[in-house]
Amino acid sequence: MNDSVARLARLTPEQRARLVAKARQSTPGRENRVPRADPAGPIPASFAQEQLWFLSRLVPGVPNYNVPFRFAFDGPLDAEALTGALNDVIERHDALRTTLEATPDGLRQIVHPHLETELAQTDLSGYEEPDTLAATRQFELARTVFDLEKGPLWTAELQRLADQRHVLVWVASHTIADGGSIGVVVEELAKCYTARVTGTEAQLDPNPVQLGDFATWQKQEITGDRAEELLGYWREQVRGYAGLGLSYDHPKRPGLDGRTIAFQIEPSTAANADQLAKKRNSSVFMVLLAAYQVLLMRLSGRDDIAVATPLAGRDQPEFERVAGSLTNTVVLRASLADNPEFGQLVDQVRDVTFDALKHADLPFGKLVAELKPARNGQSNPITQTIFSYGGTPMMRGVTQFGPDVRMRCDGMSNGTVRFDFELVLDEKLEGLSARFEYNADWIDQASAELICQAYQEILAEAVRQPEQKLDELPEPRLPDWEPEQDIPEQERRSIEDVSPLEEPLAQLWAARLEVEQVGRDDDFFVLGGHSFLATELVADINAHLGSRLTVLELFQTGTVASLAQLIEEMPAEAPDPEPDLAGTVESMSDAEVAAELRRLRSRA
Repeated sequence: MNDSVARLARLTPEQRARLVAKARQSTPGRENRVPRADPAGPIPASFAQEQLWFLSRLVPGVPNYNVPFRFAFDGPLDAEALTGALNDVIERHDALRTTLEATPDGLRQIVHPHLETELAQTDLSGYEEPDTLAATRQFELARTVFDLEKGPLWTAELQRLADQRHVLVWVASHTIADGGSIGVVVEELAKCYTARVTGTEAQLDPNPVQLGDFATWQKQEITGDRAEELLGYWREQVRGYAGLGLSYDHPKRPGLDGRTIAFQIEPSTAANADQLAKKRNSSVFMVLLAAYQVLLMRLSGRDDIAVATPLAGRDQPEFERVAGSLTNTVVLRASLADNPEFGQLVDQVRDVTFDALKHADLPFGKLVAELKPARNGQSNPITQTIFSYGGTPMMRGVTQFGPDVRMRCDGMSNGTVRFDFELVLDEKLEGLSARFEYNADWIDQASAELICQAYQEILAEAVRQPEQKLDELPEPRLPDWEPEQDIPEQERRSIEDVSPLEEPLAQLWAARLEVEQVGRDDDFFVLGGHSFLATELVADINAHLGSRLTVLELFQTGTVASLAQLIEEMPAEAPDPEPDLAGTVESMSDAEVAAELRRLRSRA
């Protein structure tokens, strides 16, 4: 490997993706400029927005696709100037004024011409434990459920903890925000705030590219030969993958409630990981991922391991400053067979990652739609776990807000989980920090703690002596999970049990799927059904039959016969709605707040 390639390999995945994109742009005949969409519309939804729209219908009322952040301010913060600065940023970025609308031509972005907000403020400085009260309120805000059609698709609140200590809580729907866009918004917020408190003009780039421009470009770019090229690559990458086959502590049932365990990587281990990355012409991301794959091999007993990882999606220079959700998920698969040295596994992960970056434009949802994996509403398709590193660079330092205020950014948990379990690592001021998020309906806390400890032990030894074979690395204690049993084929009802609902259901299915006939035991997804079509079909069924069917129930049944039986067995009255969360912090005693925090955590 020459010196130029070695330097390239040491970059983060996002940095390498940008270089790959720039190389693409230098190809003769390739158009560099991203065309601008007309804010008056119609503006298509991005592929990610379509997938998130569908997921919001799959499990409605659950805030598992929120982007929550907490910003701690030290210094004499001017709340009025901060409010004005926030409105300056809202005016600049369409995503902060966008909602979604389903139309006969597909899902659309609706950009509202103007939105002015009065920043909500809560004064906790008079309480004995303001930080505890603030944490309770932050958790409540992080669980905000956004109406994707009505908006706004974000919320913010300023908490005053002391004269010179404030916290800004920012929570947005993932349809309009990701970690990269939060960095853009807060950087501009700092510049606008500084301008307001100093009486100067904010130094901002003119006319930023908007989320609608990205979506329009994406829909034009990922078509035809390019789409087929990308699909062909990813079909081969995931062909024959059987998953982890984990049964967990409890039987799988639909559920998205999560818990989080946070821990610190020892400084000596982090330093060894950095040194190994340089030695193998790799990156820290790849070293940390390789150790995670060793852990998954130990956990599952399998040597074919695939992990999902998010990429920033900002590989074109025009998209680096977009406020919006551009993140895409890719699958990184490695073979741990033949007992390689850990350093050799890092080499494999490096090569797989670099190759994936060249094909990262394909939206993960399109891959799922193409492969049509078995869907039972209980687990993620293709891979069951996600690994993320360094997704929010703002966490690594302190941002200056005006002449006298310093701000630090941190992520937040809202008690939900999107995959079976996730490992997230970030470089922070205090060092390499990690959090393990897991489905609390399936996995006990004790098992999650064993997994966290095992990862630290494997990583520490692997980076200390990378020449060791994988079977020479530590074999720490792990949960004693039996291999997952294959899901049996769905039982079919006998001919005598034919339901009168089956005929109208079959007609509705055939109309949406654009096929001549649907049999009572045909599977919706085998017939070509996909995420957005499932949402439309459920709306058709509820409108024609007066039912209260959810998209998740369509996923769990899958055939006309089983769906008809489910609708027949539905109770006549809807269950009582879940009680609202407790009232505002201002009206609660410290004891009530502590009790509320325990209740919220027990629900999470």
